[in-house]
Amino acid sequence: MQVAWRGSAVTKRRFSLRRRIGSWLLPPLVVLLIVNAFLSYQAALEAVNRAYDRSLSASIKSIAEQTHSLEGEIQVDIPYAAFEMFEDKAQERIYHAVLAASGELVTGYPDLRPPSPPPEGGEITLFDVDYRGAPIRVGAMTKRLYDPALVGGDAVTIVFGETTESRTALARELFLDSMRRQLALVGLGGVLVFITIGTAFRPLLKLRDTIRGRNEEDLTPVRADEVPSEVGPLIDAINHHMERLSAMLVARRRFLADAAHQIRTPLAVLTTQAEVGLRQSDVAEMRSTFASLLLSIRGARRLANQMLSMSRAEAVDGVSEDRALVELGQIAREVALDLAPLALQKRIDLAFEGVERQLILQGNAAMLREMIANLIDNAIRYAPPGSSVLVAVAGWGDEAVVSVTDQGPGIPESERENVFKRFYRILGHADTEGSGLGLAIVREICWAHGGTITLKDGDDGCGLCVEVELPLMDARKKNEPGAT
Repeated sequence: MQVAWRGSAVTKRRFSLRRRIGSWLLPPLVVLLIVNAFLSYQAALEAVNRAYDRSLSASIKSIAEQTHSLEGEIQVDIPYAAFEMFEDKAQERIYHAVLAASGELVTGYPDLRPPSPPPEGGEITLFDVDYRGAPIRVGAMTKRLYDPALVGGDAVTIVFGETTESRTALARELFLDSMRRQLALVGLGGVLVFITIGTAFRPLLKLRDTIRGRNEEDLTPVRADEVPSEVGPLIDAINHHMERLSAMLVARRRFLADAAHQIRTPLAVLTTQAEVGLRQSDVAEMRSTFASLLLSIRGARRLANQMLSMSRAEAVDGVSEDRALVELGQIAREVALDLAPLALQKRIDLAFEGVERQLILQGNAAMLREMIANLIDNAIRYAPPGSSVLVAVAGWGDEAVVSVTDQGPGIPESERENVFKRFYRILGHADTEGSGLGLAIVREICWAHGGTITLKDGDDGCGLCVEVELPLMDARKKNEPGAT
């Protein structure tokens, strides 16, 4: 059976920031254009109506000036000027009517009536009505004739109207002219936006080319002086990540170099012992050789385990990824119980002192267990038979303290900084099993959890006391915003 996998089939399609900006800008612009078009048409129609209404009002006033009453008879002399204003609008139809106070038609179209009586005082009222199947604009005005001989009242109503085709056509023309200018401005703005976006993204493209042209081992910080300020936090995050990668790669190279150097000797010893065992024929000598071989294998296995622990401890990211709430006293107690058989084998009294208070911190339980195990294991290996090793856990304010005290040879003050170096062995301690990695592992794990480690003299100046201080959960909440 053949199984094929295509990376491109599962790769998500990357979105274009330019396209996304365009998709964000286009719908609002379309909505704004629609709203603006409606408002522009209304504004054009209102402007045309104001202009045409002036002519309509002037015609009504000119008719009103030529309307009089003589001995109870209304006389209307409609001037030519009332219609002259509309001569250039041949397509328009003009309607007029003069009505007596009783509602009788004096002159004009008998069915042309205003929707409501205009107010007295000579004020002109304008209406939009349908007349003879077409929309018209009508103006009406009431004029008093001051003739007591008139029956039913001394006022007349002057009505003048025109169809609205010219108004609508002019408003449409003004609207289209305005829209043409606005669309031209929008098109010019779109071109400018496109050019601006291209210019804005040019530093990012330059940054992309710079990073692509780098050597695969170049992890120097990326310069952020030529990129937009909005991209600055991203560049800072990339530089921070590159610093972590650089530190991890340096640690890996150093670890591999040291491992290759340190593992060469145990392998050579194992090879020599195996060859010697193959040449021997005496069973007793063979047993002695294989006993030495087994001891060397155990030492090599311990070296390999500690090297793996050292590799994990140096990868601070690996420690932080598996963080959880742990109780330090319980971990120390369990580790002490696990190593009790090793203490009994060397006739060493292993004691544990804890506190009733729970010491809760956020950390990697497996790495903390490895740290405490290395401390106790070192103390047991270097302590003489018949002595004692004390493991104590205490809490002081926002700090948890783990201390391991033995009655061994101790470490001189001049060597206390050197013992944290990997594979470092103090002269005179070569006969003790160990790889020189124990305290180096302890310090790496301690630092990964934000703690400190101190070497002191044991009780009465005899032996060694190793103290590890780690921040408790409350302290992490104060010092590390966002910690949970």
